[in-house]
Amino acid sequence: MVLIAAATYSVSYSADQAWSDLQQVSPIAAVVVALLVAMVLDLVLPRRAQGPVSAAITVIGLLASLVAALLLIDRGHTAYYQFAVADNFAVFFDVLFAVLGILAVAVSHAYLARRNFLQAEFYVLLLAATAGQMVIAQANSLVSIFLGLELLSIALYVMSGFARQDFRSQEAAVKYLLMGGFASAFVLYGMALVYGATGTTLIPAIAKSLGPGSSTNALLLLGILLMGVGFAFKVSAAPFQMWTPDVYEGAPMPVTAFMSVGTKAAAFAMIVRVFATGLPGLSGEWAALLAFVAAASMIVGNLAAIAQSSVKRLLAYSGIAQAGYVLVGVIAGGADGQASVLFYLAAYLVMNFGAFAIMVVLAGPDGDRDRIGDLDGLVYRNPVLGVLMTVFMLSLAGFPPSVGFMGKFFLFAAGVHHGFTWLVVLAVLMSVVSVYYYFRVVIHIWTPVEAAERRLRLPAAAGLAIVAAGVLSVALGIVPAALFGLAQAGAVPVAGLGGG
Repeated sequence: MVLIAAATYSVSYSADQAWSDLQQVSPIAAVVVALLVAMVLDLVLPRRAQGPVSAAITVIGLLASLVAALLLIDRGHTAYYQFAVADNFAVFFDVLFAVLGILAVAVSHAYLARRNFLQAEFYVLLLAATAGQMVIAQANSLVSIFLGLELLSIALYVMSGFARQDFRSQEAAVKYLLMGGFASAFVLYGMALVYGATGTTLIPAIAKSLGPGSSTNALLLLGILLMGVGFAFKVSAAPFQMWTPDVYEGAPMPVTAFMSVGTKAAAFAMIVRVFATGLPGLSGEWAALLAFVAAASMIVGNLAAIAQSSVKRLLAYSGIAQAGYVLVGVIAGGADGQASVLFYLAAYLVMNFGAFAIMVVLAGPDGDRDRIGDLDGLVYRNPVLGVLMTVFMLSLAGFPPSVGFMGKFFLFAAGVHHGFTWLVVLAVLMSVVSVYYYFRVVIHIWTPVEAAERRLRLPAAAGLAIVAAGVLSVALGIVPAALFGLAQAGAVPVAGLGGG
């Protein structure tokens, strides 16, 4: 209630101001309109038409959102009394989330039909989750961040349990709901304490309220700590990563593919927006703590991944380690550190989603096939999928000339530049460890199989999405300048966390 009270304004609001504000949040508005249209048509269309029509509406809405975001480049400003902002940082993430949503539709359509899932409901939840991600990206207030976080989380709770006849899916949904609610409570209580210490929920105003005595303000420090715990949960960082492997394993494969990228990117958008923009004066107090979280994430994620026999669990632990790598850029701060974070999140989209998308194609009508052994002879059953899965694994491992290699290079260079050499050395060592489990997957891909097992059909939409991700995984590694330039433009409005 205290946050709601903090968000209350008694001011006039003209039609011109309303139109101007709506333009600033037009990427979100496009997604919400598509969501509402899909919900209404789901009520009136025959069941056979619901899936294809909902998929088409979802893609159209996401494309409109993508165009709206691109039109805001270098033209955005605050809206709704500074509770939202459309700076280049927000635009970068809006584009990222729109692309993720389109790819998710492409790889999900055949899967949903194959498993006889309710397609229209799935796409509505996908749009709701995407809207939540975009609200987080454009949030300029703690209240806005929490609203976006809950919209995203509630949609993902339902999507995790979408396979209603699968006990693992139901278990994943319950675990995610309980752990996610616990983390949200930490975030909300932390935000309330920060408001109590600063008298505002607007992130720029919080930064202005900090003074020489802020580093000893127990109320403020406790609030930041509680928010940090909640954010670490959402980003799957150690030691708050316990939910990740079980939820990834139990959720339907397209949901795992979507949440593996979406939740991580949204959580890092929150971390950068709150800590780098709202709390730049306290960077010294939190750099060491975040460095510990980064180190723990890299160690726990990589060592735990070695023992996994499930591709879902392997990529879940890999994602924990990847969160540690990204935290190196967050801790480093400065324009180069923030640009490296944005670059790597975009890289993570293409290489991690691509790997999960191939696992979506492998799934049968009776459920997901996520054992590493299920990849045996993939290159012989379908050469395109086999080669691309190899590309994704090598990119995640950081082999040149992949986008994963360039992403790690930018992150580690920023870390060294800002004095976190020891953390970069650890990251490099853990990257070497990761080669082992990524190569285990590659070896299975290239293991010969019987001739009867060599046929594997690739749906057209999913195939197009997977090929696009594979091409980008290599092309952006060979020519990273374009993407890194966009990342630099997005990082400009955001101050550094670690200094420099």
